[in-house]
Amino acid sequence: MPPAKRAGGIRGAIALLILIPVLVPLFALLLIWLGERDVASAASERVASGARVVGANVRQLVETTHERLRLYDEKLGDDPAAFRPQAGAIENTLTVLFDADGRPIQRDGQRGANSGPNTEFETLKAGAPWAIISMQGNSGSLRFFGIARRIERNGKFAGVVTTYIAADALSDVWGQLALGPGSTVSMIRKDGWLVTRFPVPDKAINVSDQEMFSRQLPKSPEGVFNSPPSPIDNLTRLVAYTTLEDLGLVVTATMSLAAITDAFWARAGYTSLVAAPFFFALLLLCGWAILLLVRHERNRTELETALSQNRMLLQEIHHRVKNNLQQVMSLIRLQQAPAAMKEDLTRRIAAMSAVHQHIYESDQFGVLDAEAYLARVLTGLRDSAPPGVAIEWTLAPLQLSPDQALPLGLILNEIVSNAFKHGFPNGRPGKVEIVLSRPLEGNEAVLVAADNGVGMSETPSGGMGLGTRLISGLAQQLGGQPVVTRDNGVRIELRFPVNAPSKQGG
Repeated sequence: MPPAKRAGGIRGAIALLILIPVLVPLFALLLIWLGERDVASAASERVASGARVVGANVRQLVETTHERLRLYDEKLGDDPAAFRPQAGAIENTLTVLFDADGRPIQRDGQRGANSGPNTEFETLKAGAPWAIISMQGNSGSLRFFGIARRIERNGKFAGVVTTYIAADALSDVWGQLALGPGSTVSMIRKDGWLVTRFPVPDKAINVSDQEMFSRQLPKSPEGVFNSPPSPIDNLTRLVAYTTLEDLGLVVTATMSLAAITDAFWARAGYTSLVAAPFFFALLLLCGWAILLLVRHERNRTELETALSQNRMLLQEIHHRVKNNLQQVMSLIRLQQAPAAMKEDLTRRIAAMSAVHQHIYESDQFGVLDAEAYLARVLTGLRDSAPPGVAIEWTLAPLQLSPDQALPLGLILNEIVSNAFKHGFPNGRPGKVEIVLSRPLEGNEAVLVAADNGVGMSETPSGGMGLGTRLISGLAQQLGGQPVVTRDNGVRIELRFPVNAPSKQGG
């Protein structure tokens, strides 16, 4: 991987590790927001269900009371003047009988004093069959509400019978709903007067100017909304209401908004307390990982710098060795010596110089492309071939270490040089063929050199002694042994093991 890509990958990993401690709290906040929304939705469903339960209980209470008042009415007889209160007519309640003038009728038939103008009485006297009386009393006395029935005899108004019920009549429903601290259930007349509520307030109030009557009921006969502070206890609540149209009532079930949010944040706080150690552990792990990555990147940069410097040094070394060998070749040409000897020496040195030239140009110090290297050597030999002698080669792709490539190049130089020198005397034309192959099986390479010259003597006196010894010695360095065949020329086959080179450099 290129250094720029590696560095970019490291920086990306560090950025991701830095983002993790940021993203985790953001994800937690998202979960909290979703949880709060779910809690609000669940609370809305609870109070809406609670309002329906309250409505069912209120309807049962009113209808049961209506039936009992009807039975009470039947027992009074036909003569209004003879009306007498019925003892124990409706258990657990207080029932009061009034005559047509609004005076309470006592057990002995005596009429008490009229208590004064009474809206519900006047409504019944005007023809209403029944009425609900809003809550009476205050914190210092018994608090109650009433359900009253119109009494008729012979088509004329004959009085009113009223049952007064304790104001805590909805306490059982409130307990069953278990909507939490600050919750309430209530029954309200359509004119806004509070009939009853639990917990019981100090006194009855009119709520016709409040949110539910002024804005919610005109839009829908039932619903859920967040109310402003209550005029009774100044608490804000989640209110669900249902209209009992035929009874002229609105019933509500509420939950304290503070209780809802407090319960949610208590759970969120507990969850955060449990998750905090894991978050801090994650934070430490991310910090530790970032530190390791920074150290790794610093070490990698230092190693790459050192490697680059070493590569430059090795390139310089191979370049200088090549130049020095060329200077040696120049010095040899200047020496007073036989031309054939100088030519042999310069060819051998050229083969060695070609290795360093190839390494320098390829920027590969641990592995060498044998095909390209040997082609360079053979190209140089072709330039010194005798007239009429051609040299052809077929080289398989092969990766060698410099320790193998150098002796192989020298062997090839000796074989071709000897063929030029001894195989084609007196201007004889011919051809030298070189084949380097790599069999599919095994871990060997095969070098075959063949010419169609006159051949050579098997003894050193034939002029091949030094070259043969060089070929044999260099072949031993490669771990092989040349096989020479003399038939219509000379054929030399060398098999040698291929050692896996270590790849260094660019």
